[in-house]
Amino acid sequence: MEVLKLGIEKMLCTLGRFDIPIIQLQPPFVVDLLDSNIALFGAAMSGKTTFIRTLINILHKQYDEKQEQIFILDFGGALFECKDLPLVSAYFDNSNEEYVKRVFKILDNILRDNIKELNGKNYRDSEVQPPHTTFIIDNINAFIDEPRYTAYQEKLAKLCREGLSKGITIVITALDTKGVIPYLGSFKQKIAFEMPMDKYSEIFNGKVSLIGNNPGHGFANVTVKPEGITGTFRMNLPYEVQCFFPYKPKNADGAGDTEESFAEKIKEKFNFSEGKYLKCVKKYWTFPKELTREEYERLKQTPKNESKEYKLPVSVGLDYVNFYPVTVDLEQSRVIAIYGKKEFGKTNLLNLLLSGFAQQKQEAEIVFFDDGRNQLEPIYNNLKDKLNCKLINKFEEIELRFTDDSKKTRKLSPLQQFYVYLNEKHISLDKPNYMADIYGVSKISSKEYLTIPDCYVERAPFTVFVIQSKLVYLNANENKRFINTILPQLVSVAEERGYLFIFSDVQKIGDAEQNSFFNNTITTAFLLDNIAEFAGERGQKTIFGNMDIKSLKEDYARCEIGDGYYYDVEADNLLKLKFIKY
Repeated sequence: MEVLKLGIEKMLCTLGRFDIPIIQLQPPFVVDLLDSNIALFGAAMSGKTTFIRTLINILHKQYDEKQEQIFILDFGGALFECKDLPLVSAYFDNSNEEYVKRVFKILDNILRDNIKELNGKNYRDSEVQPPHTTFIIDNINAFIDEPRYTAYQEKLAKLCREGLSKGITIVITALDTKGVIPYLGSFKQKIAFEMPMDKYSEIFNGKVSLIGNNPGHGFANVTVKPEGITGTFRMNLPYEVQCFFPYKPKNADGAGDTEESFAEKIKEKFNFSEGKYLKCVKKYWTFPKELTREEYERLKQTPKNESKEYKLPVSVGLDYVNFYPVTVDLEQSRVIAIYGKKEFGKTNLLNLLLSGFAQQKQEAEIVFFDDGRNQLEPIYNNLKDKLNCKLINKFEEIELRFTDDSKKTRKLSPLQQFYVYLNEKHISLDKPNYMADIYGVSKISSKEYLTIPDCYVERAPFTVFVIQSKLVYLNANENKRFINTILPQLVSVAEERGYLFIFSDVQKIGDAEQNSFFNNTITTAFLLDNIAEFAGERGQKTIFGNMDIKSLKEDYARCEIGDGYYYDVEADNLLKLKFIKY
């Protein structure tokens, strides 16, 4: 993080003008953002959004991208036009719960980093300062009233208590005092526009006079003593205040910027060129409803210290925090397991993996092992003209050849066909125990079963096995053989011979031993489901079973369509991502 070399001792923002009768003056209404969090109350259309916009404009006029960054959590939708301003690092609404979780995770990280950077000092007392952070929550009542956000209320309370001295100022707006009063002990600056008399008393702990319905007109306590005032007055009492507008009206006389002149000054200050600000804070973006390939290219960010080298990279989406590409190395990830709900995007993910693979490995082979659902057939049809593909998905009459040049035609199940294919091209299977029944010869007479051919490994190109059949997960000897015995053998030589296994719709495995064998082979896992619920229910016997459910609930929100998780098993790295729409 870039730091300032000269410390800022005050961040004074002039937001309006007081009327203080006892000294017969109307001094400026000034807030020091290094000294006060700000709580703003008011009815609808009372001027709260105007006040916030004025504050944001002042910060843009007085500070640059090395000094200030603004985070907005907008539950009212009124601050959307601020999202592209150069000092606005993130604008999140409540359309996706993940954004609410994400902003608190980001702010928690900023607080932690600032504490480390300031080395025990308060922000205003340090000569070397990280950028100051202003965190705005518009309509905090909606945040407090939403049950799914209960877990974040303590995180907000922590930021209110600890953030100010470490360079984080909290600004909230509220329609009502309900649920907000417990936070007010951390808010030195309080402002109220157009509220009932009893609410004013709750906010200021004292009586105020009646005030008319005039947007931007209300009461505030004084937190910065006005310069040049000789008389005395009690600063913590509420005084009438009239807040400034963010812009001067067109064709009006006097100081201040019109909306157009402000925009031009900001463009000049922050080097606006070709539709974007060249000087701006780090941006945290939000996803569209569907992440198309075009949107992926537009939004993806490049990690600063990307040292990992990929042999066969395929990117499937962007992670939710940094918008970095989530990339799988198909030459290193020997076993990929895909878990998830029906209609939640598993086929989309498989298409992404296989299309990315096909573009780079035209000489390879893909084997599709499907079941009665026939969900792999469209993918097979799409790829069969591009590279060598084999589809196993139904009972078929198969001609079996023996080493003595004899032949036999038998009707085999998909699983039996799969074993014949493996035995012919990839690995010699146990003839008396596996293959004799399939070939219809005696498992006792070696003279018969030894005529079953062995495989010829040198004939096999790099091969992807796409396994979607429910048969391999069943608790029966013939079915268990693949996961318990054959798969570990194939995985042990996968790097040497060039094998990749994609279990494209992992089913529940009832047998404990079979389940253990399967989990031990997985190198990469994808989950298209809500991870806390999955890990707490069905997922306890999966690769996600050892994860702490409480932590998962705190760290990750419920998935929207197109969301999911990438888990690098060896690195123990879990990422939430938005998948590209194939």
